[in-house]
Amino acid sequence: MPSDKPTDERAATALQVLEKAREDYHSALVATSEELRGMLDAGSATAEARAERTAAELGAFAVGHIDIERFASFEETGEPVTVTEAPRIEAAARTLESLLERGSDLHFVRVEPGSDLRDATARALARAGRAFGAARTVELARSGKYDEGTHGGWLDSFPPFLWSRRERELAPPLVIEVDGADLRAEGLAEFLDGRQKIVLVVRGECAPAPLARLVTPDVFVTQTNNAADFQLLAEFEGPALGALVPQSAARFVHDPRAGGETWQRLAVAYLPEKEPKGSIGGLSGFQQAQELRQLKALAAEPVGAPAPAGEPGAAAAEPLADPVDKLAAWLLTQADLSDAG
Repeated sequence: MPSDKPTDERAATALQVLEKAREDYHSALVATSEELRGMLDAGSATAEARAERTAAELGAFAVGHIDIERFASFEETGEPVTVTEAPRIEAAARTLESLLERGSDLHFVRVEPGSDLRDATARALARAGRAFGAARTVELARSGKYDEGTHGGWLDSFPPFLWSRRERELAPPLVIEVDGADLRAEGLAEFLDGRQKIVLVVRGECAPAPLARLVTPDVFVTQTNNAADFQLLAEFEGPALGALVPQSAARFVHDPRAGGETWQRLAVAYLPEKEPKGSIGGLSGFQQAQELRQLKALAAEPVGAPAPAGEPGAAAAEPLADPVDKLAAWLLTQADLSDAG
C-alpha cells in the first residue's frame, strides 16, 4: 500500500499532539507482534512468562490501560503451536508486521475532493483495527473456535462495530485532511466511543459550525484554527473530535469535565456575525445557519440560572410552586365567597 504522508503543516502538528495516543496503540502492536513471533519460534514459554515480558515492554502505561493478558497470552493450554494453528498465527503475525511498517502513516487519512468523509474514516479504522482482528484470530485458532466463514476476513478488515470495549479503549487516533465542501461531520458520530481521537484538518472554506451536531454530554468536541489547542483533546480520557477550521468559522470547546449542563461545558470563543446565505458542498445556507443557531443555543446560559454556590451576591432560587397549589389559588380567585358565612 502506498505511503500517504501529510503535506499540510497543520496535519503534521496535529499528529505530534496526538503522539501519546499513537504510541499507546503502537506499543500494544509491537508487543503483540513479538509475542506471536515468539510463539511460532519457541512455543514453549508459559503464559505467565509472556505476560510478565509484555508488561515490562509496555512499562507503567500498561497498568489500567492495556489488557496484558489479552495481548500477551493467546495460549490457553500452554502447549506448543499445532500444525493446524500455525498458518493462522503466521498470517496474524504478518498482518501485525504490515501495520508496523506503515508507522505514523497508519494514523493519517487524506480524503480526496468529492469523496465521503465517513467512508474514508471507516476504511482507515478498519485497516488499523486489523491488529485487533489478528489477536482475535489467534485466540480463536488456539481454542479451536476459528471459523473461516465467520472470521476469515478479520485480517483484511476489522471495522469498529466489531471492536470490544477494551479494543475501543485502545482505538488508533486519526488525523484527516478533508475539503470544507466535504465536511459532513455528523457521519463520524458512530466512531466516537471508547478513547477514539479524530482530528479534521479542513482545506478551504467550510460551514461555520460543522461540529455543532456532535456536541453530546461525554464527547470532547472542538473547532479551532490553532493545532496547539488540541492538547486538551489529546489529554481527554474519552472519545474526542476536533477540527482545524478557517478564520471564518466558529471556534469553541466542549469539554465534558467542565460542568453538568451543556452551557457550562461549552465555551465559545468566536461566532460569525452573519449567518451564511450560500451553499457549501451541498449544505444550503439554511442548513448551515441551523448548525450555527444550534451552537448558540447550546452555549446560552439559561435565564435566571442560579449563580455558583458561594459566589458573592448569589441568591437562593425560589422553589417552584406546586401545580395543585396554583390550581387551588386560581379557583379561589374565581369563586364568589360574598355569601359565605
